[in-house]
Amino acid sequence: MLRRTASLALVVTAWAVTCAAGCATDDLVDDPADDAWLDGKADGATAVDLAAIDLDVDLSDLDATATIALEKNGNVALEVGGLTIDDVVDGRGHRRYKLVGGQLRVANVRGPLVVRYRFSTHAMADGLLPGGSTVVWPYFCGNLFPCHSRPADGVRFALHLDGVPAGKQAIYPPTIDSDAPPYMIAWAVGSYTRTELGTTTAGTKVAVYSLPGGLTAARTGTKHLRAVFDWYERVLGPYAFGKDVASVSVVWGEGLYGGMEHHPYWHVAKDAMADEVTHAHEAAHGWFGDGVRLKCWEDFVLSEGTVSYLAARALAVTGGATLERQVWAEYQRELDDAIATGGAPAWPTGCNQIDIIRDDLFTNLPYMQGAFFYKDVAAAVGVDALDGVIGRFYRAHKNQPASMQEMIDAIKRDTGFDPTPIANARLRARFGPR
Repeated sequence: MLRRTASLALVVTAWAVTCAAGCATDDLVDDPADDAWLDGKADGATAVDLAAIDLDVDLSDLDATATIALEKNGNVALEVGGLTIDDVVDGRGHRRYKLVGGQLRVANVRGPLVVRYRFSTHAMADGLLPGGSTVVWPYFCGNLFPCHSRPADGVRFALHLDGVPAGKQAIYPPTIDSDAPPYMIAWAVGSYTRTELGTTTAGTKVAVYSLPGGLTAARTGTKHLRAVFDWYERVLGPYAFGKDVASVSVVWGEGLYGGMEHHPYWHVAKDAMADEVTHAHEAAHGWFGDGVRLKCWEDFVLSEGTVSYLAARALAVTGGATLERQVWAEYQRELDDAIATGGAPAWPTGCNQIDIIRDDLFTNLPYMQGAFFYKDVAAAVGVDALDGVIGRFYRAHKNQPASMQEMIDAIKRDTGFDPTPIANARLRARFGPR
């Protein structure tokens, strides 16, 4: 993780001194090939991947500085469609850059890349929301910070917020020291009350942050959350993102319900705070969706179907048979509605050839067909055997990308049962009028 260190501070100070009277970018000695890259005419596949992003954010002015560590020196193309870029600096000083098709393009970057920029609020769950929280899933990170939004990309984060309004708290992780998907980092600002829910066997502290008037709903929805998280750790494997976790109530806006996998402090819409399944579902994303990233957007079911099943399984173990029946009955209702409405198959073919929103993959079909896929497999091999497969899969792919096909292959390899016919019937089928 790229952190604020004395050496980095000295580099930044040197840049500031060098260009205190104004810095002419023409003073830089650039390779003749740079213009082709800057104009977007060079092969975009040559862009360097990111290793870590350190964000300094001022909420009072809505401006920020991103210090980006690269996997190696080279050409950089960053998504910045919702940002106003003020300055770009690397180890050589101020750099020429161009904005092409929502990308910030900088050629031949050496050392960490520092981008000063401004951002704005967004009302469509695609950046900083008016209610004080952020959400950039699936590919809106460029409305909040320079990024690559590919789900397979793993990046480490540091985050610091200034300008938090008086009387309010900002809930966010100062660092994420394990590779995480670009949409995982987030913050929430509000008048919060933290309620401790207990500590797991592995020593993880579990809590819930509620907004004014929301404590009763928060207690109801998190009644089993500590035990659920403990079950995930014991059955699936060690949690990847620290020893302090919490559900955080957020105000998303009219008609927006559910949660978002912003580990280690995942967000739950204020109207959903009393729903145990939402809390268990978002907590499970620490293992699938965040802990194991998606190889392709078409593998969305590996995230949502897996955690929908895990939430039902964990609540069955911790809450008993009555709660288990209630969860699966609600899942069946949601599945029936999703089939009637239609959309893309729960598991489309291809890799990053689909737009998860415009092509109707973001429906309840991956969630519910995925959950029932696992339920059908469990009926064939046994729930404990399937628990073992999912846990071994997580431990083998932790902090790496994986595909749904790899999960199906793992089930067959570990149990001798081939789930392909179930996958074809549940996950490949197209339903409804869309």
